[in-house]
Amino acid sequence: MPDLSSLRLPVLALALTLGACTDTARFPSLAQRPAEAAYAATTPATPAPQPPGHADSAILHQIAALSADAVRAHESFSHSADEADRLATAARGAPTGSEAWATATTALGALDAARSATRQTLADLDALRGKTAISSAEANTPSSHATYADVTDADNAVAGMLAEEDARIAALHKVIGD
Repeated sequence: MPDLSSLRLPVLALALTLGACTDTARFPSLAQRPAEAAYAATTPATPAPQPPGHADSAILHQIAALSADAVRAHESFSHSADEADRLATAARGAPTGSEAWATATTALGALDAARSATRQTLADLDALRGKTAISSAEANTPSSHATYADVTDADNAVAGMLAEEDARIAALHKVIGD
């Protein structure tokens, strides 16, 4: 029986050579076809806009109550700030520890206390905003997004009131030299 191991290399070389001589015309081209080019050129369809949602009425009542509280607190602060402004102006240039300085400083302390009512309302709105943010993300409906937007608007409005109050207190501290 002849030794077949010596024939392995020539048979392998012949198989590889003949494999390279195949007809390439019967294999499909990998070039982009006109239909593929047309598909790639189209823009994706934009989703239809969703109708605007209506905010949750219970939350709207909470927003209204908290906003009314903030307005009352801000008005009370403004009244106290007018008095503190009068006393701070009278204490301008007065030495630390004088009667005018002590009266103005006491008025500024009362003004800080008046500001706390606005700050508490803002904290309540912040908590409501966090709650509605979570529920809006979970529900992902136009109504939940509208509710969150309304809470955010009220929160921003009260934050603006508080910023005004902070600026007024800082200005009064400068008047008396604190």
